[in-house]
Amino acid sequence: MQVSFDPKEMLGKLSELDKVQLPRAAFIALNQSLFETRKRLQDEAKNVFNNPVPFTINSFLYEKPKQRGDDLEARVFVRDDAPKGNAPSRYLDPQIRGGKHYRTRFQKALGNTPDLDPQGSGGPVLAPNRVMIPTSSQYVRRNKYGNMSPGQYTQILSALRNASSADLPSMRRARGTRNVANRYFYLNQETVEEMNLRNRAPGVFLQRGRSLYRIMTESRLPTYSGKFKFFDLSAMSITEEFNKRLRDEFAKFLR
Repeated sequence: MQVSFDPKEMLGKLSELDKVQLPRAAFIALNQSLFETRKRLQDEAKNVFNNPVPFTINSFLYEKPKQRGDDLEARVFVRDDAPKGNAPSRYLDPQIRGGKHYRTRFQKALGNTPDLDPQGSGGPVLAPNRVMIPTSSQYVRRNKYGNMSPGQYTQILSALRNASSADLPSMRRARGTRNVANRYFYLNQETVEEMNLRNRAPGVFLQRGRSLYRIMTESRLPTYSGKFKFFDLSAMSITEEFNKRLRDEFAKFLR
């Protein structure tokens, strides 16, 4: 989305001296407008999303105005890189434009991890149209924002990647076995039904002694309607702020 302004039309008739001062006033006004728009986007994200992490809140950025020919250009955008995680521009895109839930690096890694249970279909742990969602189990380690800790995601992925089909029989006998170390397992649809578990959905389980605890549940990939109005809010904010701030800045030069 692009928003354009003609400061000369906004300010009316200008003298030759006014025209000299105008570019500087426009630069300051636009830069201030971008800063305020970023703050509005951050506040809106806190209202729309459930307890968003600081990385998400701080992902709304802007480029300072630059002169390109006769035009002064700038932009507001969502950060598109994340060296150690998922890029905000990707996981926020369905919330902004609408569409399928973004599959995180963890979800994609499960899509490349084979299901070793011979009762399964022989495919990966997670199909492309599925996601794995943490449960409310007490054994889900959560950070202060209510999300599963990155360390537990790593442990689960490591356990599933390093598992062997030889582990599966002991896993099935978990309820009759003593002194079994804590281990994570993926149970597919066939195994869950065989074990007659109350929740028949596939998932990731933690084995502790004779007990199994559901840590994650497999679910369909959700679709979003685009509840975060990034473009509308940005356009409205920049328009309001620039109209006001340009007049204020221009008045300062005339004093």
